[in-house]
Amino acid sequence: MIKGRGIFVAVAGLALAGAVAGEHVSRRLIERRYHESVESRQKLELRFGEVLAAHKQLESVLKHEQEHSQELFGALAAMRGELEQSVGRLMEEARTVRELQVRLASMQQQMDQLQGELAVTLQEHQDATPVRAPQRQSAPVHLEKIVVSDAGALGLQGRVLSIHRDWHFVVIDLGWDTVKIGDVASVFRDEQLLAKVRVDRVQEGICAASLLPEWESADIRVNDSVRVL
Repeated sequence: MIKGRGIFVAVAGLALAGAVAGEHVSRRLIERRYHESVESRQKLELRFGEVLAAHKQLESVLKHEQEHSQELFGALAAMRGELEQSVGRLMEEARTVRELQVRLASMQQQMDQLQGELAVTLQEHQDATPVRAPQRQSAPVHLEKIVVSDAGALGLQGRVLSIHRDWHFVVIDLGWDTVKIGDVASVFRDEQLLAKVRVDRVQEGICAASLLPEWESADIRVNDSVRVL
């Protein structure tokens, strides 16, 4: 019986030892798994930190890109506005050019008409006064004496034969023997200065003179005296 009890105790001791060994192994396994879990958690936390940092960096880059995109959008809008203004100015300039071309064509037509009327007017006055040239050449010595003796007072004098107010020119009875193209003359009445004109065309015994821009032709009348400056 004692032998049997010894066997039981031995078996129990072996079982207890096995249990203790198993518990130790289990504990070691649990500890190893715990450490692995801790390491895994630390790695996950480290990875999470990296991902969070990358996320923040991406947010910063995205914000910067958004700001840059807004700046580009603003610049694009400004450039579009400037382009629209430039197109508007070009259209306005093109319209102005067309208007100027039309005005130029109209002015050219008026100039051609004026040249025609001027030629007809000069020819009519020349044909209407065929005896003026001999009268101017009569007593040349007497005229020369008057000019020399009092040239400052009298100067070259004539009179207005006709007035063309629409075209701002007058016809004067001074020909190429007394005036030349470009000469400036003054129109007087009773020693009162009425206007100044510039000779544009000259024929024998007659010339056409355009009114200078700063003067008006309303006060000029036929037979007003003309003095060449």
